[in-house]
Amino acid sequence: MESKAENRKKILQMLKKFSDYEKRRQNKDVLKQLTASSKWKSAKKIALYMSMPIEFNLTELFDQSDDKEILIPKCLPERQMIFAKYDKENLVRSKFGLLEPKSEIAVEPDFILVPGLIWNDEGYRIGFGGGYYDRYLANFEGTTASVLYDFQKMDFEAESHDIAVQELFIGRKNNEF
Repeated sequence: MESKAENRKKILQMLKKFSDYEKRRQNKDVLKQLTASSKWKSAKKIALYMSMPIEFNLTELFDQSDDKEILIPKCLPERQMIFAKYDKENLVRSKFGLLEPKSEIAVEPDFILVPGLIWNDEGYRIGFGGGYYDRYLANFEGTTASVLYDFQKMDFEAESHDIAVQELFIGRKNNEF
């Protein structure tokens, strides 16, 4: 079995080579599945993430949040993370190059869309390696989900500190419709 680092490298290469057309098609399909789910519909405080170009484009979710309060992560010292209210006029670039809120007022979400690179059948994930989400999720009692492209699922052994997400919304290959 390959190491986390080897799996990360492999998936990152696949994400970089993924066609724009197929990425847009699966993105639209998966976000439609997500927003139609009962968990999404019942959530009031939703934690999203500011996606990087290789990740799912979540812009649509920020723009059509309806009656939901949108939160995004903010990294704190000691490798901790909070969620703060999303305000596109008050964002700063983090040390990781991602946009995050200026505010340090923590808001507890009831639904978290968890980013990552690879997921297994049980919902465990391999992220970018910082462990911020696993530390946060260790004490989180709300709903968790992830959105992923069809090739981002693979077998791997979860580690003791890993926290599984409750639901995966997975893109379908063009011939699966």
